[in-house]
Amino acid sequence: MKYAIQIALATCLSLLISVSVIGQTEENAYLNIDYLKVEAEDHDEFEKLVQEEWKSVYKKEHSTDKLNGWYFYRVGYPGGHYSSYNYVIVTTYKDPNTLVRVSDAIKKHVENTNSRLLERTIGLATHQFSELWKTVAGIYNGENQKLSEFVVMNFMMVKPGKEAEYITLENDMARPLHEARVEDGSMHSWRTYSLIQPGGLSYSYNFVTADHYEEMNHIEFGFTNELIKSVMPGTDINEMFDAIYATRDIVKSEMWQLVDAL
Repeated sequence: MKYAIQIALATCLSLLISVSVIGQTEENAYLNIDYLKVEAEDHDEFEKLVQEEWKSVYKKEHSTDKLNGWYFYRVGYPGGHYSSYNYVIVTTYKDPNTLVRVSDAIKKHVENTNSRLLERTIGLATHQFSELWKTVAGIYNGENQKLSEFVVMNFMMVKPGKEAEYITLENDMARPLHEARVEDGSMHSWRTYSLIQPGGLSYSYNFVTADHYEEMNHIEFGFTNELIKSVMPGTDINEMFDAIYATRDIVKSEMWQLVDAL
């Protein structure tokens, strides 16, 4: 009973919070993430190669509106001592079909105009794996056009059969708290993604939340008791977190720092 009341209360509060600035990002509905490993002595050369060569390749597709966004991150604090990657490239699309068409176009362009680029890239970086994600929730400050420099990625395993409940909790409980943080400037934006591919029982996570920040010192301040009480007065904080913990486990959390973007 209390749980149902909490959900209803959170939903009402999310509607009461000003929506003139806060909105959802439909343009970044699908994400392809490529995870790369680069040796320490090659970091500078690899970053230069991506910024001076690969960025221009993606820029051509970005100018045609086929590619919504391109983001090159350095993994500053990996979510495990033995992380298999230290760079990621994120590309965003309206739908998976567009992703395939853009990937094919980029491959053909590089093969026809600069095959040496592939050789140089392979010599510096090892492609570890790729993932396809779909946006299921998100907020951003529509008046703030500046890109966030830091993003904390929280990889989670949502328990079987709890997916719908988890998304409801993100939208009705976490969203109003994130909205308050975006409005007071302590957070840039927030997203929740569900994993499309790969998957299966052997995969360790199936959802991720991306907490975006303009300043690194904002990262340490999360859902404090003061924030919860101010946004959701009367909420039983322990019961709220129990409801969240019952749906998912955090597998790992890591911070990415933006190197370049389109």
